[in-house]
Amino acid sequence: MLASPWRARRRGSCLEASRRAWSAGRTCARLAGVAFALALAVSPGVAFAQAEALLDEGKSLMKKGKVAEACPKLEESYRLSPRSATLLALAMCHEKQGKVATAWAEYIDLGAAARKEGNKRLEADAKARGAKLELSLPRLTLSVPRAAAVEGLEVTLDGAPVDGALWGQARPIDPGQHKVSASAPGRKPWEKSVAIKRGERKTVAVPALAKDASAAAQPAPAAEAPAPAAPVAAASEKGSAAAGDGAAGPGKGAAGPGKGAAGPGKGAAGSGKGAAGPGKGPAAAEAGKGAAGPGKAAAGPETDAPPAAPPASEEPEPSSGSAPRHTGSFVIEAGVAGGALIGLMDSGSFGDLSAYSYSYNIPEGELIAPCDDEVCHASFDPAIGPFAGGEAFIGVAISEDLHLGARVLGGYRFGGGYVVVGGPSVSMRLGRVWLGLSGLVGPVGQEAKVTGIKGEIPSEVVHLNYGRSEVAVNAREGSLPESALVETLAFGGSVDVSLVLADLPSAGWTSGALLLSVSPTVMKGLDGWVFAAPASLGYRFY
Repeated sequence: MLASPWRARRRGSCLEASRRAWSAGRTCARLAGVAFALALAVSPGVAFAQAEALLDEGKSLMKKGKVAEACPKLEESYRLSPRSATLLALAMCHEKQGKVATAWAEYIDLGAAARKEGNKRLEADAKARGAKLELSLPRLTLSVPRAAAVEGLEVTLDGAPVDGALWGQARPIDPGQHKVSASAPGRKPWEKSVAIKRGERKTVAVPALAKDASAAAQPAPAAEAPAPAAPVAAASEKGSAAAGDGAAGPGKGAAGPGKGAAGPGKGAAGSGKGAAGPGKGPAAAEAGKGAAGPGKAAAGPETDAPPAAPPASEEPEPSSGSAPRHTGSFVIEAGVAGGALIGLMDSGSFGDLSAYSYSYNIPEGELIAPCDDEVCHASFDPAIGPFAGGEAFIGVAISEDLHLGARVLGGYRFGGGYVVVGGPSVSMRLGRVWLGLSGLVGPVGQEAKVTGIKGEIPSEVVHLNYGRSEVAVNAREGSLPESALVETLAFGGSVDVSLVLADLPSAGWTSGALLLSVSPTVMKGLDGWVFAAPASLGYRFY
């Protein structure tokens, strides 16, 4: 009875202490939560302030011409706070620094961001800046021929792996020095440095990597074989699965120096000296000198022998999609054409001339001779008129920058006439411009004003006709047509100048470029000259 009040007081004091501890813990938790919330609230503000300071500092350095110092600060500012204004400044800095490919990609990203923000003015500005840079982008093509595309081949550009789907494609790259390297298992690595200028196009061909004899001589590590469940009672020689020469025995197992595997042969399953050694035991000689898989013991001299490995000289089948897109491929260009056709054909025929006659002096007097296409011809005024039609080029890519084939130009001349010419053609690319030469031959016809008809005088009576070799035909007034179609077979050539409006390389059949071309053409007809000035808009598939 005396102890009850004391126990009650003690229980009360314990409860009070528990309440105080719980209250203190709750207070600490609240303080921690408040501190964490403040940290979350302050952190973005601090990052934004740092980004603003770096942006201002980068712009200031850029105005002073210190782009090498300005660009890293703008990069860090964009990392801390990715905003369109910062990305614009960063792209302009990289453009001034000469990293045109990097700036071009940033302008594309800026246009996409501005479109999401609904800022049409910034989107248009980004597109205009990107389009201006695109005309001067250097492009590098990594060509991997079929013979070089061995299994496990890895191609890197400046240390970054290049996906196999991008092999053979012209990719934008910053001007300057770059390093291309290639490596593959069991092959010697290869690398090459290439310098590329603004607007230049280059192709680097990866050669077939030489075999690495030192790598091929090193055996593949074998997995540790599990110990046999029980010794083989019938083992008769070393290398059996019995204790001492078992699969897990040191130096004599599956990974040992040639004394692994059951059976009367030594080293039949060994992956060390048994694999390449002189063949200790008949089983080793018959099963490829110990080339069996690691850790698997056989039960007899030739039981469960693994299949022989393919000869080391055999090459793996290269991938079919690794051939370059350009070299050796067919090239087809088609487009619409239009321009001016100028004919200086002063003579020709316009059909049946037998209705006309002419006269000239002979010793006996005056002779009236009938006309035909051999002795009479019409004369025409020069004719100029527009024409519209199409042009085409079919050939093969000798290299990425040299195409050889044939060009065809055809069209209808408004007011009457036509042009259909074609012949061999060669095109060479110089940056964003293709220059070509074409030899042309074909018929040309156009409607021209008839000025009269003349007949030939035989050479033996020229002296009787005041030295004239031809004379005007007696044509009744109004009998001559006002105009007629004059035709001739013309021979000549053209100089083709094409500007690449858009280069659209891809792995599909649509890979090619959109070209705007002009082709000044000069041809000599059988009766006069023909000049053409066509312009065309076409797409060249390659």
